[in-house]
Amino acid sequence: MGAHFPLTAPPEHYYRYIGQDLPRPKLYDEAERPDHAYVRMYARRSDYDAHFNGSADLQRALAGYFGLVSFLDEQIGKILTVLSETGLADTTRVIYTSDHGDNLGARGLWGKATMCQESAGMPMLLAGEGVPVGAVCATPVTLCDASAAILDAVGASEAISELGLPGALLDLANQPSQNRTVLSEFHTYGPDAFYMLRTLRHKYVCYVGAPPQLFDLEADPEELTDLGADPAHASLRAAFEARLRAILAPELVDQQAKADQARTAEHYGGFEMLRRREKMAFTPPPTAERP
Repeated sequence: MGAHFPLTAPPEHYYRYIGQDLPRPKLYDEAERPDHAYVRMYARRSDYDAHFNGSADLQRALAGYFGLVSFLDEQIGKILTVLSETGLADTTRVIYTSDHGDNLGARGLWGKATMCQESAGMPMLLAGEGVPVGAVCATPVTLCDASAAILDAVGASEAISELGLPGALLDLANQPSQNRTVLSEFHTYGPDAFYMLRTLRHKYVCYVGAPPQLFDLEADPEELTDLGADPAHASLRAAFEARLRAILAPELVDQQAKADQARTAEHYGGFEMLRRREKMAFTPPPTAERP
């Protein structure tokens, strides 16, 4: 069980929340939702919200998600308890992270597939030897940064330089927040890709085939005001675009990603087979028999 649709939480966790007045998601009402080409397309294709019949259904969905999060917290607590009981807590480093978050109704959206903080943001919690207790570091990081920390923890630190891996989570955790730039990209949901550059203060999203987005996270941490078309921020957007294109060519990389997806789909039976299986609630392993 995870914090994921169909949002079915164990009863003891679901009923912790269903009776509460849970906060309404931001920009949830129709009139508040962003008027952006990609956001509109994603809302149409991932239309969970269209099946809700009023505020009671919304509250049930939120209670299910919160209940699943509490269920996960309980499992993590069991692991930490065993580490303590076996005397391994002081010599074990723990990293808690995930692959993405969930829009959870914000902007009328559910699931992932956006670069909003609710979706693209992920937990990155560290504990154990060499990790400062109770410290909060706002330096942007990605999952790529976790590899070096894991290798170091298991005594394989020589592989970090051999493989040329990025990231130094422990170093970052022990320093003040840095204005570091991280990249995220997405090639699967719409017809074209989008890319995000995140610094300590700003988030820039470049869409292939749609207008860019820009958010000032210092002045607007909830990402309520899109500066993607604001003339006053044109030079900042241009600087971010130049920085992105110095890393990669957005259009070319998207073409390469789509070609790789097509080759992989063909290897496992083709897109038609995948479409027949798309209503399944899980991804079959590569060794699964083809239908």
